[in-house]
Amino acid sequence: MYPTIAWILRLHCCLLFLIFAESRVPQEEVNVLQQIAKTMGATYLSFDADLCRVENVGVTVTPTWHEKIVGCDHEDHITKIVLKGLNLPGVLPPELVKLPYIKEIDFALNYLSGRIPVEWAATQLTNISVTVNRLSGEIPKELGNISSLLYLNLEANQFSGSVPSELGKLINLQTLILSSNQLVGKFPTSFSKLVNLTDFRINDNNFSGQIPDFIQNWKQLTKLEMHATGLEGPIPTNISLLNKLTDLRISDIGGPAQAFPSLSDIMGFHNLVLRNCSLSGELPVYIWAMKDLQTLDVTFNKLVGEIPNNISARSMLKFVFLTGNMLSGDIPDSILKTGINVDLSYNNFTWQGPDQYACQQNMNLYLNLYKSSAAVSPLMRIHPCMKDFTCRRCKWVFITC
Repeated sequence: MYPTIAWILRLHCCLLFLIFAESRVPQEEVNVLQQIAKTMGATYLSFDADLCRVENVGVTVTPTWHEKIVGCDHEDHITKIVLKGLNLPGVLPPELVKLPYIKEIDFALNYLSGRIPVEWAATQLTNISVTVNRLSGEIPKELGNISSLLYLNLEANQFSGSVPSELGKLINLQTLILSSNQLVGKFPTSFSKLVNLTDFRINDNNFSGQIPDFIQNWKQLTKLEMHATGLEGPIPTNISLLNKLTDLRISDIGGPAQAFPSLSDIMGFHNLVLRNCSLSGELPVYIWAMKDLQTLDVTFNKLVGEIPNNISARSMLKFVFLTGNMLSGDIPDSILKTGINVDLSYNNFTWQGPDQYACQQNMNLYLNLYKSSAAVSPLMRIHPCMKDFTCRRCKWVFITC
């Protein structure tokens, strides 16, 4: 006897019920999730345990921008929590350690205060992001015990003190971002072991000492940012060993004058920023042959020489900032491409008269020639492309000694 359609439908519904019943997130993990939301300052949480999905969470009913995700593995254990841009006013949750399968957390763009819980050291986290909050205190050395950690982003908080040497034990770490804090001291030599780093950013801090030579060990590095770190030069000569770099940004370092670092083995740059780094000598010609280079910023150094006439037609350059150097010669037509932003101010280029290429009208580029060349009259330095200049409402002041 063949089964009836009604019997098949009933069996199908029962199977669906069993599937949903088996896929439910364990209640103890749901309870922990509720504790975490409360600790972080959320006044409400709506979580669908059957689908492992946050339906609503926060301190207001309709946040202006937010990202809320809870992810589960194939066995329906919570492995990921993302609560971003929710204006949460609480603290980081030590209860996280009660989620045995948790791997990733992202609590960025909130108003969280206090310290990083040392309890997190007992987790198997791979990703931690708490960027743009109000966290303070020292970075706990216990984070060095999270051997599984691949990504650590503590940017834009109020962390102070020195960077703990214990972080050097995180040999699997790929991304370390400590920018925009109040960190001090020298970088521990134990960081030489972080050979799997691909992204390292320490902008806007108060470190001391020279840029460490051990960065030569980070041969997987693709992004290196050191803007206004407090560190001093020179830029290590062995930086040329980091041939996978696509983004190098260093600025505002003291120390002795140095020649432009050798970067000829790193031809994959997209962004190259060496601003106010006490660089002297010539800007190497090979820089202009980097076909993937989009941003070149070497402002406020003491570079000399000329810009070559044969900048590659394949060049992707969009921003060229050469302000505040001693560059000379003609301004080549090849650098004045459509859509490019060029700042040549405060240099010693040949005077660009009104009939020269740089002064042609209707060019689709942003060009700054202010004091880019020597001039007979200081008045004419206002704008070299002007055929004549009439000073209106000028005041002349004569001082006799």
